[in-house]
Amino acid sequence: MRLKIVEKRQVAKDTYVLKVENPALFDILPGQFFMIRINDFNYPLLRRPLSVAGFSNTIDFIFKVVGEGTKILSLKKEGEFIDFLGSFGNGFTINSSKRLVLIGGGIGVAPLLYLKDTIENGYKLKCESYFGFNTKSEVFTSSGNVSTMDGSLGFKGTAVEMIQGDLDKNSLIYACGPLPMLKKLALLCFEYGCEMQVSLEARMACGIGVCLGCVVPTVNGDFKRVCVEGPVFDYEEIQWQEM
Repeated sequence: MRLKIVEKRQVAKDTYVLKVENPALFDILPGQFFMIRINDFNYPLLRRPLSVAGFSNTIDFIFKVVGEGTKILSLKKEGEFIDFLGSFGNGFTINSSKRLVLIGGGIGVAPLLYLKDTIENGYKLKCESYFGFNTKSEVFTSSGNVSTMDGSLGFKGTAVEMIQGDLDKNSLIYACGPLPMLKKLALLCFEYGCEMQVSLEARMACGIGVCLGCVVPTVNGDFKRVCVEGPVFDYEEIQWQEM
């Protein structure tokens, strides 16, 4: 489906928010994603996966320019149309009996913003948010507790270091971000006995489980596809040592 760009603006260094019209044809769970076609011609050839960062009158995405595809996307203008497929994947599951803690790093914060809005405004529940970035210029949200690696804004260090020592078996963590951050969180969850739902980032060629380009190893010795069985997993499913 082709959706019109309602708003596109830069919100941080190399980072943009993209809002497209909401056709009101479906509901979107926090953690789900769309596959978007960058151009009307076959360059770049493959679609790009974008997680949903907001869903109301518009469908919102936040992306960072990391290659030719996202560079072209950053040059799109309001009023233009983009071809979307989706929504895809399994989203987060909300448990009202737990202490809800959101932990994100870098562009992995984007899907957690929609989750935070759903928890607080949809379910009327409280949650805590800890979002980490490299430096102040890369911060694209004022929501929650913010950390930067260089200490230029908020806590100096990672989002994991900001919350470390304040987790227990009553905590349910929702996490998305760089793999090293997620691996460290997994170790903490094993240590403290808390639960974690983790959204994994992966390169995707098709988004529907056909190409097998986004598989991750599991503790059962098999593999699961991030685009179909994920992107949200129970952290205990993943074989972190092989990631």
